[in-house]
Amino acid sequence: MKRSLILAVAIAMFGGCAQQQPTAAIPQKACMNASQLNSYGYDHLEKVAKLLREDKKNIESFEVFINAMKGTVDNYADMIKSSVYISNVVRFLPIPYAGEVSNTTKLVSKTVLNLGGAASALNRYKNSSDTFLATFDKMNRSTVSGAEISKLAVFADTKLLGDAKELENSLKDISESTAAMAAITQGISDALDSTGNYVNQAKTFIGLSQPANDDKSKVVQNRNSINSRMVQLNQKIVSLEKSGETQRLNIAKARIYSELAVQLEK
Repeated sequence: MKRSLILAVAIAMFGGCAQQQPTAAIPQKACMNASQLNSYGYDHLEKVAKLLREDKKNIESFEVFINAMKGTVDNYADMIKSSVYISNVVRFLPIPYAGEVSNTTKLVSKTVLNLGGAASALNRYKNSSDTFLATFDKMNRSTVSGAEISKLAVFADTKLLGDAKELENSLKDISESTAAMAAITQGISDALDSTGNYVNQAKTFIGLSQPANDDKSKVVQNRNSINSRMVQLNQKIVSLEKSGETQRLNIAKARIYSELAVQLEK
């Protein structure tokens, strides 16, 4: 319905631009022909292609980031497992979240699962980007038809933008579980540095002495690493969101111009 309304408005705009004549018998001429509409549609697809090429290095860095994030998660899991003191302290922390990530084992599993999902989403987005660019590069501005532009614009609107959104959502899933990891790590750090009643009671239950300096060092290193990854992750999410908004606008315009051109080419 919305698409039909947009097309109706566009047709009203482009369907007749000649000034109103006193005699209704004189037919109005369309202010744009199919060739002009195709040129406009091509221009907007060209903008999409240009941005995809510019984003190529950024997209490649996603793969590096995902692998680095896996290393951070592995180090986090090793930190919990390698220290009896730390693993026991975690049991007494007031964890600020619930549900399926209510303990560290499930949290690590969830994050690893999210990273796998992001890697798959990244591959799909890279493939759809490559397909778009390969198809666009075969087009010739002066001979391309409205049907060809429309077909590629529909692909971009459905497949390309869909894959980009899936990647964005996958990164947001990682952000959510990573934020939980950061909260736990900060809680561990606070507990190791605290001398309050809470920690003293935990020590009574655990039956352990003061943590070793090595434990404190591991926690600090993990906390700093997780926080650094969080900053990088949020930057990538913002980058995808901004790119998606720009691409969506150009793709929508290309679809409208090409669909109008197809009507005139019939």
